[in-house]
Amino acid sequence: MPKQREAHWEFACPECGFGHDELGCLATDDEIYCLVCLEETDRHVVLHRWIAVVEPDDQARLRGDLVAA
Repeated sequence: MPKQREAHWEFACPECGFGHDELGCLATDDEIYCLVCLEETDRHVVLHRWIAVVEPDDQARLRGDLVAA
């Protein structure tokens, strides 16, 4: 069974500005090129990426078993 990829990177394209806010999700380790630039201009533009910082309250909210009753 293949290992599931985890998304940990916030990102933004230096050319078109497309990023994780517009997409609504984070990038995985192997997603390094802008999909918009690749589709529209056939250019491989490397994304600016940084590790997403998740606040402790967000972690508990996302994991139902950690929410205080």
